[in-house]
Amino acid sequence: MNLKFGPLLLTLALVAAAAAGGAWVGARLLQPQDYTHEDFHDRLFAELHLTDAQHELMEVLEHSHAEENGVLESRLADANRHLAILMESESAYSDDIDRAIEDFHTAMLEYQKTSVRHLYEMRDILNPEQQEIFDRHVAETLREYAN
Repeated sequence: MNLKFGPLLLTLALVAAAAAGGAWVGARLLQPQDYTHEDFHDRLFAELHLTDAQHELMEVLEHSHAEENGVLESRLADANRHLAILMESESAYSDDIDRAIEDFHTAMLEYQKTSVRHLYEMRDILNPEQQEIFDRHVAETLREYAN
C-alpha cells in the first residue's frame, strides 16, 4: 500500500514545493522597491560619476535640504496628529475636520514642491551628459513609486 501512494505523495510534495518557490520568487520580483532618499542618491551618484567639486556642491545642497525637510516633516506630523485628535473627538464630519485635512494637504504640497525644487537645484550642478542621466533616473524613480 505504501508503494501505491509513494509516487503520488512525492508528486504532491514536489508540486507544493514548486508552488511555494514560485510564489516566493514572484513576490520578490513583483514587489515594488522601497527606496529611501539615501538609496536614491547612492544609485544616482554612482551612475553620474561626480567630480569632487560637484560632490561638494551636492553635499551643501543635501545639508540645507535636510534642514528644510525636517521642518516640513514636522508640519506634516503635526497636521496629522491634529486630524487624529479631531477624528477621535468629533462625532461627525465638521468644518474643523475639513480645515485639518486642508492643513495636512497644504503641508504635503509644500513638501513636494520643496523636493522638486531640490531636484532642479541638483540638476543645475551637472553637465549636460549628467543631466540626461539625472533626468532619466528621476523619471524612472517617479514611475516606480507610481506603480
